[in-house]
Amino acid sequence: MRTIRLSGKNIPSQISELIDKALETIIDQWYQSVSEYYITTEKKAENPEIFGPEELKRFHDEAGHRIKFSKADLDFTYGLSLINDDEGLALDVSVNNKVPNYNYSELDRRLVAHYQANQEKPVEGFAKLKKTRNCDVFDLSDIKVEEREGKADIVRLTFFVSEKYLKDLVTEPANFMELVQQYCVAPLRRIYAEVYRIKRKSA
Repeated sequence: MRTIRLSGKNIPSQISELIDKALETIIDQWYQSVSEYYITTEKKAENPEIFGPEELKRFHDEAGHRIKFSKADLDFTYGLSLINDDEGLALDVSVNNKVPNYNYSELDRRLVAHYQANQEKPVEGFAKLKKTRNCDVFDLSDIKVEEREGKADIVRLTFFVSEKYLKDLVTEPANFMELVQQYCVAPLRRIYAEVYRIKRKSA
C-alpha cells in the first residue's frame, strides 16, 4: 500500500503544533526518566557544591527537540524534529555521535533488519487503526549517516506521516507519543547502544 503524503503547505497549524508538542514531551519524559543518574542544571541549582559539568541536557528550539548525554566516554545527542515542507509532513529522528570509530555499517544493518521485521505489523494503541500496518502510518523513507570531519556525525531516520491517518493520530496524544516512541525512537536508541557496547568490548 502506498503511503499518501500530505504537502506541508496543506497541514493545519494546529495539527503541526500538536505533533511538535508530542515530540517535545517525549524528550522531556526521557530526560526526567534518566536524570537521577547524571549531573543536571537542576541538581547544580539545588546543590552549589556540585562543580562538575552538566552531563545531561535538553533543548527545545527552532531546530527541534534534543537530549544530550555527556558523561565519561559517552558523548551523543538524540533529536526529534518535525519536517513540514512541500514533500510532506515527516518526523526526523537523529543521533549526533562523537564516539570515534563507531561501526555505522553494523548500525545500518541492524536498523534495516529491524524495520523489515516490524513494518508490516499492525499499529498498536489505536482502536480505529487495528487493521493498519506501521508502514501505512510511518513511511521510513531514509536511513542516512552524515560523517562530518571535526564535528559530530549524524545518523538520521526520516519517517513521512500518512495523510490518511493524521487526524486519528493527533486526537489521541498519549497513544501517538507511545507509537512514535516505540516505532520511531526506541529502535534507534536501542540499536545505537548495542553497537556502541560491541565497540567497547572489542576495544
